[in-house]
Amino acid sequence: MSKLSRVLVLAFIMIFISSCSTDDDLKMLSNDVTQLPNNIIELYIEKGNINSNIVVLFSNGGPDSNLSADYFDDLNFSEFHEVYVHQSNTYNEEVIIGLNENLTFERAIKENEVSVEILDKVIEHFNNKGKEVYVVGHSFGALLITSLIADKNPQVEKYLIMAGRLNFPDLVWQGFRDRQGYYFAEGITPTAQNFSSDISEKEKREFYARMRLQAGFGKNRYTQLLDDKDLSNVIYAFGEKDEAVGWLTNEEKTFLNTKGATVYSVTDGSHGSMIDSPNKENLKNLLFN
Repeated sequence: MSKLSRVLVLAFIMIFISSCSTDDDLKMLSNDVTQLPNNIIELYIEKGNINSNIVVLFSNGGPDSNLSADYFDDLNFSEFHEVYVHQSNTYNEEVIIGLNENLTFERAIKENEVSVEILDKVIEHFNNKGKEVYVVGHSFGALLITSLIADKNPQVEKYLIMAGRLNFPDLVWQGFRDRQGYYFAEGITPTAQNFSSDISEKEKREFYARMRLQAGFGKNRYTQLLDDKDLSNVIYAFGEKDEAVGWLTNEEKTFLNTKGATVYSVTDGSHGSMIDSPNKENLKNLLFN
């Protein structure tokens, strides 16, 4: 089972239970936003066909505290140069494991900005190597990529954004900010959900940090932030019954279509249905053809 498959199981559980480097390179003090190293190769893990002229940069879901280099294995992109890009929260374990419940919303927003900066730097790195750069993200990674396009708009051949949102309901992102979990019943209706009784205190504290990071992106109104962007190189895939982030509303779909994006809908699809056949094959064809 790939990391994405395992994380999808964890994400489903979370819906119902929540609602090299030196000390100079990386500041671990809780009052310091994550600092990036001078050596760019510390910001990613690579595998696959590293000689391919096509490089696929992956932005994992979560957010997690460690970078898994098999999260997207089910997409079967191994004929290409595969690069798993760190996020602030995977590069610096202080963000989730160290700070946990003490991660403030303001710090979470700044850490998300660092995550966007990391992805932008890695894209530039491979552009400078003459590679054709493709960027793929899921869930939290989808929101990160959307912020990247809004803030940086780097040179990328195509984006594949899966299971994200353009405009989260205020009720949901504010709930996550304030440590109240929500899921989307039938992919539509925001529904409050509290922790179950069998979750440990440690897990609960770490979930609080994850929720703050999610809220840090979820507060953004991407239909406004992307209003001046050409999205013709974006493929946006969603499940119509995604209980983790909800389906795309008509407003969101219309916006994407107006900006030239390709919208791929999975009928009755869940949070991870785009990695199932035939969707993953269809999306691969859209991405590389």
